[in-house]
Amino acid sequence: MRLTADEIARLQSNPSNIRNICILAHVDHGKTSLSDSLLASNGIISQRMAGKVRYLDSRPDEQLRGITMESSAISLYFKTVSRSNNDNGEPKINEHLINLIDSPGHIDFSSEVSTASRLCDGAVVLVDVVEGVCSQTITVLRQAWVDKLKPILVLNKIDRLIVELQMTSLEAYLHLSKVIEQVNSVIGSFFAGERMQDDLLWRERQELGLNEEFIEKNDDDIYFSPELNNVIFASAIDGWGFNIAQFSVLYEKKLGVKREILQKCLWGDFYFDPKTKKVISSKQLKGRNLKPLFVTFVLDNIWHIYDSCLLNKNQEKLEKIVKSLNLKILPRDLRSKDTKQLINSIFTQWLPVSNAVLLTVIDKLPSPFESQKERIEHILNSISNNDLIDKNLKNDMIVCNSDGLISCYVSKMVSIPEDELPQNQRMAMTQDEMFERGRLARLAAAKAAEAAQKLEEKKIENEDSFTVVNNSNAPAEFEFEYEDDEDDEEEDDVIEVKNEVLIGFSRIYSGSISVGQELTVLEPKFDPNHPTKHTSTVTITGLYLIMGRDLVSLEKVPAGNIVGIVGLKGKVLKSGTLISPGIVGVNLAGVNLNAPPIVRVALEPVNPTHMERLIKGLELLNQADPCVQTFVQDTGEHILATAGELHLERCLKDLRERFAGIEITASKPDIPFRETIVSNNEMNPIKDPILGRGVINVKVDKYSITLETKPLSEEVITFLTENEASISKIVKNVGSDVNEEEEDEDLITGNNIMPVELFKENLKKILDPNSTLVDRIASFGPKRVGANILFDSEDHIIRRLFASDDNDTTDRFQFEESIFNGFQLATYEGPLAAEPIQGIAVIIKSLEILKDDEDDTIIPISNISGRLISIIKDAIHKGFLDWSPRLMLAMYSCDIQASAEVLGKVYAVVQKRKGSVINEEMKEGTPFFTITAKIPVIEAFGFSEDIRKKTSGAASPQLIFTGFEIIDQDPFWVPTTEEELEELGEFSDKVNIARKYMNNIRKKKGLFIDEKVIQNAEKQRTLKKD
Repeated sequence: MRLTADEIARLQSNPSNIRNICILAHVDHGKTSLSDSLLASNGIISQRMAGKVRYLDSRPDEQLRGITMESSAISLYFKTVSRSNNDNGEPKINEHLINLIDSPGHIDFSSEVSTASRLCDGAVVLVDVVEGVCSQTITVLRQAWVDKLKPILVLNKIDRLIVELQMTSLEAYLHLSKVIEQVNSVIGSFFAGERMQDDLLWRERQELGLNEEFIEKNDDDIYFSPELNNVIFASAIDGWGFNIAQFSVLYEKKLGVKREILQKCLWGDFYFDPKTKKVISSKQLKGRNLKPLFVTFVLDNIWHIYDSCLLNKNQEKLEKIVKSLNLKILPRDLRSKDTKQLINSIFTQWLPVSNAVLLTVIDKLPSPFESQKERIEHILNSISNNDLIDKNLKNDMIVCNSDGLISCYVSKMVSIPEDELPQNQRMAMTQDEMFERGRLARLAAAKAAEAAQKLEEKKIENEDSFTVVNNSNAPAEFEFEYEDDEDDEEEDDVIEVKNEVLIGFSRIYSGSISVGQELTVLEPKFDPNHPTKHTSTVTITGLYLIMGRDLVSLEKVPAGNIVGIVGLKGKVLKSGTLISPGIVGVNLAGVNLNAPPIVRVALEPVNPTHMERLIKGLELLNQADPCVQTFVQDTGEHILATAGELHLERCLKDLRERFAGIEITASKPDIPFRETIVSNNEMNPIKDPILGRGVINVKVDKYSITLETKPLSEEVITFLTENEASISKIVKNVGSDVNEEEEDEDLITGNNIMPVELFKENLKKILDPNSTLVDRIASFGPKRVGANILFDSEDHIIRRLFASDDNDTTDRFQFEESIFNGFQLATYEGPLAAEPIQGIAVIIKSLEILKDDEDDTIIPISNISGRLISIIKDAIHKGFLDWSPRLMLAMYSCDIQASAEVLGKVYAVVQKRKGSVINEEMKEGTPFFTITAKIPVIEAFGFSEDIRKKTSGAASPQLIFTGFEIIDQDPFWVPTTEEELEELGEFSDKVNIARKYMNNIRKKKGLFIDEKVIQNAEKQRTLKKD
């Protein structure tokens, strides 16, 4: 049933009967098909179309690709009947409002999962029983664990075990047991990791003298077990699903056993003894070959239906089954050749999946009232300075008080065309209005016919007369029409852009929000320590219940509900928190995104005059997508950064068709590289044997500076990369670098900040425990936070980072800032391809003042300062090239699931893309192999499409960015030894991959390329260089 605004308001006012849930799963495990079945139960779509229409995939490209790209929400009504405690014995009817969010499963859109999960209290986790636990399944389970969502498990696509793998019912039972074990092992690993962390924190507190008792957490209720009724067995595409409780009700009267006992025995090693008519355990089998109860009473019945309908068509047997189950199926449907539709008709009447899921959701997942008691404590403990938050607000959030202070989390901004708002849509006419419209139309038609008849009579009267027409204006008229056509041609590349409205996808934790109300917005950087910063005031102009593709207008929404809020444009960029004015609020918007935007393209309009529309379009896209980053480079280029290839395609489509409405040219993806150095046996001879490798001496005016450049160890690089937030915090607290407005930004955004002393201690252990190198650290780079270090000399000539008494500048170098700036510039753009450097140490060996009495010319300080920056940068680059330079590639970790038949084709595509296979294992009980590989990001474009084409759609990869890896090849290497010259020739027939990448980057940036080109094809003059 479709709910009216009044019915919605009544249901929303009772938080105990509300369930906020999201559907989480690996890509293509059946989330949207399951959602369709749930929608069909409310009459939103036809039962026959469930699984085919994909109602919540409202975008055309989602329908085309068959995958979900954006989170979609819809509210469902479900009524349950329970036994009453009243004396009259009348059943009690409970009405429930279930707010459902369907989230994407593709790794590119994992930020959509992050934004959806905090809105909810529970999660429905789907697993394809054939593919089992996949990479994204683990990711979404971790997301649910981190956000403290209570999950239920749906084992989907059981029909594949029957039709594809042709398992017997007993084999399927054993296989389903293993899948549940796989999921539970993942949950167990999360619990073990959290327990270890708690134990470590407890030991640290013990060392500080805090005698607290260690509280052991119980893990009894975190695992999935069918007898606990938190596992659903289903086939969403065939429309059936059930839990153990449903079958225990069915067999209660037949077997004469209480449903509570049956629920415990229907799963596990319990058997039915046909002689004694009793349930026995495995110990009482005594060698008899009996099937478990679950197989005999549950799976066998399902297998019989599939066998009669699909595998071995048996009309007589099928009719008996339908009759015994008391199903109302027409004889013509039973004789139908459309077997899939017949199976769907039988199962949707007998075991509708919507009933199983919604009953389990209501029974097992918490209401906002129950959930917030546990989750709010966890959320508050993760926020810094939470003791400053208003105590009344905390209490109102914990008890989900609709009459208290307001706190509302805006997870993301959704952009929809303005004409899709309910008030802008044409209202459906009543029957009376339709009759009246018909009467007026008939009246107008009669008048038109009468006027036409009079015109015809007048024409007949004047048929012998004629009129001379003055055509003097005709050319101008034609010319005007021609100009119109010309204008139309010019505007062909412009699409009329509809006005877009931004709706905040939100969850109200306490209080009630009304249209016209004035609230305070807290930005993600808000800190209770500075309650007036990063805040603004907003007036709510609209509240909507999001019903998939439709919106229902509301006047007021109480706590515990998910709602769309209008009026936040310009105040909330991507996420934020709404609170009552005049209080210190709680910042709920610190969400870490799992998929950082790694793929960058430069955009420009085909028609340069449309630049303004592109800029506005990028602003809208930046607000509407939680994982997009847009910015303008120093060169003036407009950059769009996305999570992956598929995400990029979606963003460009949205820009062209919705947000900008113009034709856009996108550059080839700009993939980040890194430059580094290594020490090996094949390095070039030292440039200056006296000074040593990597040591460069430079002279500026009367100063002589000696610098040494050397590689850092892998351990140090990893440590610095993982602790960039800590380095940023340390740098901000040094001298003039402190910025009060950004003082606590890292703490707010959830980064793990390490105390300064602990950072120094850990770095000293891996750098050199026996030296004072850590105390001599002057700066990190590039941008003062990277994995490169500038060390001061032992004579202390420049400012040191960790020196507390470093304010006295009398003994320090006059131009120390020039050294700092030179170091930052050198590490920001390396000598190979002007890409950032990673993993070098620059040590100032000495600084000497040269004595030259003959030249007393005074050089301006500004001149020396500028020259010194450039000279320091060049010196570091020369020292860098004295070692063996290397390029570092951005890498994707790739998970591919494929059958044995296409395994070879998958390997071929991975090798063609210069990837390497890390691991390959066969999933027990399935015909599938799971392949883990690493692919360079620069080679990954078109990789997914290539895999699907080569394997005819049998394999689909999931790509996630994992960091940078060194290409173990010197980009300057050329054959030198006799063996190399003999094998490869003077100019090396073998392609130097590192050199190829380096030249491509340099060419793109307009830098000099040292390569030989053919100037004259006939003469083959290849001696000159370009």
